[in-house]
Amino acid sequence: MTSPFQRYLGLLGLDRSLSGLDGLRTLVARHLERVPFENISKLLLYDREHAGRALTLEEFLDGVEYQDLGGTCHATNPFFAALLRELGYDADLLGADMGPPNVHMAIRVRLDSFAYHVDVGFAAPFREPIRLDSIPTKIAEGGNRYVFDRDPGGAGFRMSMFTGAGSRLDYVAHDPPRAPEFFRQIVTDSYAPVSWFMQRLRISRIFAGYSVDLIDKTLHRHEAGKTVVTELRNMPELRAAVRDELEMPRCPVEAAVKILERLTGKPVF
Repeated sequence: MTSPFQRYLGLLGLDRSLSGLDGLRTLVARHLERVPFENISKLLLYDREHAGRALTLEEFLDGVEYQDLGGTCHATNPFFAALLRELGYDADLLGADMGPPNVHMAIRVRLDSFAYHVDVGFAAPFREPIRLDSIPTKIAEGGNRYVFDRDPGGAGFRMSMFTGAGSRLDYVAHDPPRAPEFFRQIVTDSYAPVSWFMQRLRISRIFAGYSVDLIDKTLHRHEAGKTVVTELRNMPELRAAVRDELEMPRCPVEAAVKILERLTGKPVF
């Protein structure tokens, strides 16, 4: 019988031969390309169970395989850290503060006496592991800019995202390493009807050379030093954008929109 991690690798189009830094680079890039950042799975689970909880690995892989889904950091980073450990990497799950403590998760990998920051759950183009002794690291994607450096306050390592519109989003990843169970209540709380991911539609895809974000009914394509913004006017346009721009033809976005409208009490369109 195929183990869950063999299935996981198969969905990434990879096998167990990966090792070393080149293997880690391949794993990170392929995960970002194949596994969307999205909150559709959160909306669907809440609608089924009227509560929130962490996905199981089987549920996560079913979403990837059958519905073109993935998850937020609460699914992608813990499962990816577990996959890295299964392949023999020294990988830890870390909490990251975004105002409230530990509401985000990131990964630290130690390899050949060096430490690397990995994050496949921030809806961001972190296609390469970031070596911690080579920071600050700056990444540009369309009109967005990301800076990873030591936190000035000494709390850990700070990731700052600056958008072309002038807004900023930060997190600080820090020790100590955490088991997934540490985040159980944080994950449950993220399903509260008033929480950020239960009040909007959010999908991000990271492709080779460009990325695409959907925030409610606004599509952002980041490519060649600029960001092109498209306002979607109706459900057919949303469905087409999810199918063609985000390359998620099996994503149940219509069902998610109906759930979102019930939770917010207002129409998406």
